[in-house]
Amino acid sequence: MANLQAIIDNLSAGVRGAHTKLAQQARDHQSIQGDQALVKQELQRQQRDLQNLADAIASIKGVNGGGPSPLDMRDGEQVWQEHIMYISQIPGRRVPFDLLVNIPIGSDVRSIQQATSVISQDGPFVAVARYCAFQSTYQFTETDDTGATTTFQGRSFGRFRPVHSVNDFNDSQAFQPITGIASPGTGAPIYASPSNHSGFRTMEFDAVIKFLNQGAAYPRSNIEVPSALWVGDNNNAFQLGALDFFERGETLQWEVTPQHVNNPPDGNVSQFLAGGVYPAADSQYDVHEGILDQFDPDATEDPVARLPQGILSIGLHGFRIIQPPGPVRLV
Repeated sequence: MANLQAIIDNLSAGVRGAHTKLAQQARDHQSIQGDQALVKQELQRQQRDLQNLADAIASIKGVNGGGPSPLDMRDGEQVWQEHIMYISQIPGRRVPFDLLVNIPIGSDVRSIQQATSVISQDGPFVAVARYCAFQSTYQFTETDDTGATTTFQGRSFGRFRPVHSVNDFNDSQAFQPITGIASPGTGAPIYASPSNHSGFRTMEFDAVIKFLNQGAAYPRSNIEVPSALWVGDNNNAFQLGALDFFERGETLQWEVTPQHVNNPPDGNVSQFLAGGVYPAADSQYDVHEGILDQFDPDATEDPVARLPQGILSIGLHGFRIIQPPGPVRLV
């Protein structure tokens, strides 16, 4: 009996030990399940973070213009590719557009005259050609014997004149003098004379032009461009060497320096009649403009005051890329 009781006690102790080990294993299993749940949650969080990062990178790439990723695989290695976007890839509606400014050129002006234009927020501007034209606003006043002054518009008023003298083929051509009465005359008005009638065209413009994109690092010329080279042939538009792109908000500036005053008096044979008044120094374009220089032997000053003023229209031809407000994104 003693041996049987000992055997039973040993079996009971073994069963209790087994229960204890099973309970410990159950607790360890629960702990492992808890750790696995934490690891799973961490993996899910990392997956969400990676997805958010991928979405952010895709958004940045879209704002910058889209296109292929700058990183590419070549022979199993990542290499950096140039991220270039061409004008043809810019989204938006293409609309033909002329961007011009008007620069008044007053009489006796040889200093720099300038004008600016800002690209609006409707979209960038792409220039393909440049051009300019000069419009005469010539006027003059005449004072009669009573002291009354009358203002007239010259013949060239409102007409567009050349922007350079390269094609002026009539200069230095002499002609027979034309007077109001038979030669030699007795002080009658001289309608035309080689001595004081210019062979150059009235209100002909010559200047040098400088074009600037304010804030840009790339100038459009190394020196100022003569107006004779700003246009092509007989005042035709000059095609640019490449499409010139101007972003929204950029400021375009033209600086124009006339090379002579409008209708200059230079070279005129003048002021040897009537006490040094006739013919007037400024009279060599009077026949062009329809001004009659009536001779007055008692005159002490020229009765005609000339205002050879004009307006230079200069600008670029191209197209606008109309875009909605805010950053533009490619899809």
